[in-house]
Amino acid sequence: MLSFFSIVYLILFLILAFTFYYFLEVIEKPVLQFSEGEFVRRVIANCPRLTRKYFPTFWCFNNHLMLALLLFREYRSEFFHYDKLEHLRMKDRGVTGLAWSNIDGKKKTDSDPIVIVFHTISGDEQDVKSIVKAIRTQLKWASVVCIRRGHGNLPLPKPQINTMGSSSDLKEQLLYIKKRFPNSPLFGVGISAGSGLLARYLGESGTKSLLDAAVAISPAYDIERAFHRVHPVYSKIMGQRLIHYFLKRHYETLSAVGGFQEVMESRTLGEFQDRLHRLSGFEDKEEYYRYSNPALVMKNIRTPIMILNAKDDPICINQNVLENLHWLENLPNSIHVYTKRGSHIAYFEGWKAISWSDHLVCEYFKAVQDQLPKIKKKPKPKTAKKR
Repeated sequence: MLSFFSIVYLILFLILAFTFYYFLEVIEKPVLQFSEGEFVRRVIANCPRLTRKYFPTFWCFNNHLMLALLLFREYRSEFFHYDKLEHLRMKDRGVTGLAWSNIDGKKKTDSDPIVIVFHTISGDEQDVKSIVKAIRTQLKWASVVCIRRGHGNLPLPKPQINTMGSSSDLKEQLLYIKKRFPNSPLFGVGISAGSGLLARYLGESGTKSLLDAAVAISPAYDIERAFHRVHPVYSKIMGQRLIHYFLKRHYETLSAVGGFQEVMESRTLGEFQDRLHRLSGFEDKEEYYRYSNPALVMKNIRTPIMILNAKDDPICINQNVLENLHWLENLPNSIHVYTKRGSHIAYFEGWKAISWSDHLVCEYFKAVQDQLPKIKKKPKPKTAKKR
């Protein structure tokens, strides 16, 4: 048997070895790739988290542990009460929603920015409450979650869903918001699949975008490929989650649509997406991806944007990022933030495992707000730089 002192020495050795590993292999500055220009340089200078080391939570820096903690917290967290929930009737009779936060007392003439939040693939206003709370407490701004049709507690009067959302629906939502608060700049932040809808809208709109700045957290880029690359365990879990969330919840509305049973038999996330086209109003898979895949239009984005990816993301895997770095470096007024750790949209830091990315988003939007008047007067940058 080991003596008491031997056990103590062993524990001390393990602690020391863990500490060395943590500081040498886990902690790292984000790798930045950005378009050259005064606007981007000033924004980076005013975002401390972009230029200093990211310290992932030392007891939870593994990507699977981070994701498990994120899901556990979402399951156990208290219900977040928004100031106002609205149902919007779309032109085709479909219904989307808006969940407003920090809106009480905001006047039509106010000029403070409003942050538009885009939720996850099978989420709603509740699964993005962390960033909504951060915007409310750190920036003191109003925010609104654009809820996609078929999500949350929205009715589904028209038998049509799209897990990635509809850019035409989003245009109607943004026009409604802009009409209500015409003097407020609109900033958008997309979380996971929400970043796909955000990027799709920005790419389709180009210079006509109603958004003045954007952040995409853990985007997958080419969803036709990316959804088949998800870690197999998560792919099966997410595939079953989507079947329950969309098909079983809206069975009465969707079951009569052609292709419903085929989608019900999907085993993975990739299969679900490939078979969803008829339930989304498209003739075939090719047409569905042509009008839903953000990768086809992302090169046309002209809105200032920060894109955040982690190398250890098991859902939007690193290969997706590497395939797109070549054109990201030429995207005007863009910053790509590449971290070694962070998992999928988790990015925990500190003993209490708070969100590093929530703080970064707030820093970025505040920096953009200060520089926004200048970008509209200056020519667009053409070159790129890496750090």
